[in-house]
Amino acid sequence: MGQRIHFVVDPQGWCCMGLIIFVWLYNTIFIPKVILFPHYEEGNISVVAVLCYYFFSLFCIASLFRASVADPGKLPDNPKIPITEREYWELCNKCNMMRPKRSHHCSRCGHCVRRMDHHCPWINNCVGEDNHWLFLQLCFYTQMLSSYTLILDFCHYYYFLPLKKENWDVFVFRHELALLRISAFMGLIILGGISRLFYTQLMGIFTDTTSIEKMSNCCEDISRPRKPWQQTFSEVFGTHWKILWFIPFRQRQPLRVPYHFANHV
Repeated sequence: MGQRIHFVVDPQGWCCMGLIIFVWLYNTIFIPKVILFPHYEEGNISVVAVLCYYFFSLFCIASLFRASVADPGKLPDNPKIPITEREYWELCNKCNMMRPKRSHHCSRCGHCVRRMDHHCPWINNCVGEDNHWLFLQLCFYTQMLSSYTLILDFCHYYYFLPLKKENWDVFVFRHELALLRISAFMGLIILGGISRLFYTQLMGIFTDTTSIEKMSNCCEDISRPRKPWQQTFSEVFGTHWKILWFIPFRQRQPLRVPYHFANHV
């Protein structure tokens, strides 16, 4: 569960994901060279500030790659249905295969995904039961990295002591203003978009509804029991240990969910 490699052949998704990787590379290369390393060498910031930036950068790209290649919960061609759970399965009218309730058929990927939330072109993959936790980590660390970058851009001009700049022949210092303006522009755009998406995702987990269920108004089923938020988050991340919710370098172990909580899609 969640350990198989899943690769989607979609040129549009490749372009979107390539754009995200470009922004990540741009900030990971130029921000340390223009701001972090020069100010650290002159004693304006501590090594902790440098390490924190690379920490957010590493966790951001790790969650991106893992979310993009992780199996979101694709159903096998001939799923084995336990006798005690047959009433909680249904027939997909698009691929004519049996699937658990709360699954959805992705027209772009061409198969059904367990507890599918949506298909995200920015990771070139569906967001489903087995990689939803990685998508949430991607949103979180992208916000942290974008916010940190914007703070550094601001402090470089309005808070930190001026640099001596003895190496004006270096490219990054000759074009410092242009580089940081581009960085700030990309940071604002990404932070604004990802914050809204992250908020929507959090609200979906709090209410135990997917984006597809919200659009189809399935969440109006008043007979469905309401779970505490700790339980819904634990089911998404596959563990009750909250510290592990923030670590992308692990394997998710799905928790056993009673089927009486299931919702029909």
